[in-house]
Amino acid sequence: MVFNRSRYQESGGTPLNTLCDNAHREGLKVLDFITHKTKKTFKEHQFTSEGEPDTDCSVVKEIPEASYLEETGLQTALTSVCTEMSKKGFSPDDITTVRNSTAGNKVYENPEGTVYVYIDDVGVKKQKEHRDKKPHVALPEEYQPEKIKPTRPCVQNTVARIEHKGKGFTLTSRSVSEVLKYVLAVLLCNNLVRNKIVLCTDGQKSLQKAIVSFFSWHTNILLILDWFHIVKKFKEDLSLACKGREIRNNHLRQILPMLWFGLIENAKNYITAIPLTDIKSKDPITRLIDYLERNRERIPCYAMRCRLKLPNSSNPVERSNNIVTAMRQKHSGMSWSNNGSYALTALNAVVVNQSTHQWVATRNLPFLLVEKAA
Repeated sequence: MVFNRSRYQESGGTPLNTLCDNAHREGLKVLDFITHKTKKTFKEHQFTSEGEPDTDCSVVKEIPEASYLEETGLQTALTSVCTEMSKKGFSPDDITTVRNSTAGNKVYENPEGTVYVYIDDVGVKKQKEHRDKKPHVALPEEYQPEKIKPTRPCVQNTVARIEHKGKGFTLTSRSVSEVLKYVLAVLLCNNLVRNKIVLCTDGQKSLQKAIVSFFSWHTNILLILDWFHIVKKFKEDLSLACKGREIRNNHLRQILPMLWFGLIENAKNYITAIPLTDIKSKDPITRLIDYLERNRERIPCYAMRCRLKLPNSSNPVERSNNIVTAMRQKHSGMSWSNNGSYALTALNAVVVNQSTHQWVATRNLPFLLVEKAA
């Protein structure tokens, strides 16, 4: 074991079960501390224990208008995007639609006055409570029951990543509702609630609904759908809808550019008009149309955001998921109890937030954003 080798005790060192139990307890203590500190922070800033502002909450009353990018930089990016659209064969009406979407510049936020929050779930295999006992004598094959492979249950960790001006903070919890409270507590401690908050997530309906409901009191919230999730969604559903890969890919090449430029109506019309001779199932087509309509306000012009160097995807939280959970817990043959997975994920988050020394020495975790690791 690495721990025992570092102490020059390759034999007769601390037993593995002891290390596991200690890590388990320590991780749960971290989660309990974050929960208690969150409640304390809410009370100090006139919020309820559920994260709702009190009637006289000064923080909410002092939220200013959001700041947006200056017109000069915006027009330069818009010109490049329109040129790109023209080369790809989009009509003048489509280009005008994109131009009109930036009118008044109440769309593209100024990163200096914006906090970016990324939230996602990560699942690992759940440990069985009891192992199946194998029979002492194997039955002949013809007498064995038919084997049906069951769906393996998972332990779900929710991870959130907060970023602002080159600094960040990673949070983990047992549920979305819990991690949203932690996020708000960190924003309050860093005096960032008054900033515009941009949240980037996948298309999970329950996650989006929880976010919108939790931050319903905030006047400057923007929820963006992750671009890579959109691509994945259309690849999967068109695979189910179309007769073969070539037909699917032909339609994808037409639809994805429309979505990249935020032309939702164009994409809906195209999907609706796909010839019946190309379709083997209409249900995925209906799902895609409903998906676009449901997420209309969350699908921006990704091309403009790319030109303006604004976030388009939830990559920061995907990277955090890998560091705090997947890298350690998703190896072949591994399975975890609920508390074991939560505890280890929480301990890894402490390391990512550069708070190991503070926790060990003072049993305290500062809710302060730290410089991102290179």
